[in-house]
Amino acid sequence: MRNQSIWGLFHNKIQLPAGVAFWVLAAHLYALLTPLVLLLVIQQQAEQILLLTDYPQAFYISVIFMMIGSAFEIAQNHLDRWYLTPETPSAMGVGTCDMLFYFFIVSGQAALIIACMGKMLWLSVSVVLLALTHPLFYRYRKGSSLPLTILGFLSTAIAFKTFGDPVILLQIGLPLITMFFFNLLLKTRNQFFHAVTTLTASSGVLLLAWGIYRAGNLSLDGWLVSSALVIVAVIVTLGLRRFLESLPQTPRPEL
Repeated sequence: MRNQSIWGLFHNKIQLPAGVAFWVLAAHLYALLTPLVLLLVIQQQAEQILLLTDYPQAFYISVIFMMIGSAFEIAQNHLDRWYLTPETPSAMGVGTCDMLFYFFIVSGQAALIIACMGKMLWLSVSVVLLALTHPLFYRYRKGSSLPLTILGFLSTAIAFKTFGDPVILLQIGLPLITMFFFNLLLKTRNQFFHAVTTLTASSGVLLLAWGIYRAGNLSLDGWLVSSALVIVAVIVTLGLRRFLESLPQTPRPEL
């Protein structure tokens, strides 16, 4: 009886079939730990970082903020029992943990901007104020994605200006890919897309780390590599679109 009650508790908290649950949980673990890759690259490329950036210590703050944000995302998903529908806070609804997730993500982006070009006082003050206003945007649901969009674009552009490798610019396309899979999730309610959305949304930091690493190694094929990756992503996405749209809804275990 005790074992059954423990399993029942677990089953109620993660309302997904076992295989899908493993896939979704692995994606969120990936999102939680991925910022550590940036930390490793920053340490490996320490001389270059000191030479090119204004406040290198802010990279560590950014990594901490991103990991805290991912932890709140996991908490919100747990409250939503990991099964996302348009009504759940982790999707289109409203929740405290979801708000804190986005707040720490935009704060991490602001810290990245300060790390690269923080000596421009007007820029530092602007990005901090914009990050601090995000809870208000979220609360009133008017332009709630505005701080995330602006800071995401700025952090990408400034990182590219600082390090110069075009791979960094691939981050600009990730929100489009993320929204593509997110819309498939809402349309089909197939929770496979829950994991894919998480993976694409959290991979920008990997592209940033890769770009910094490439810049430190004086790689000269950045535009070629970036163009090839974009072409492959477009072909694969468009080629699989009809198949992905036809996937059935993930069965939801009854309480």
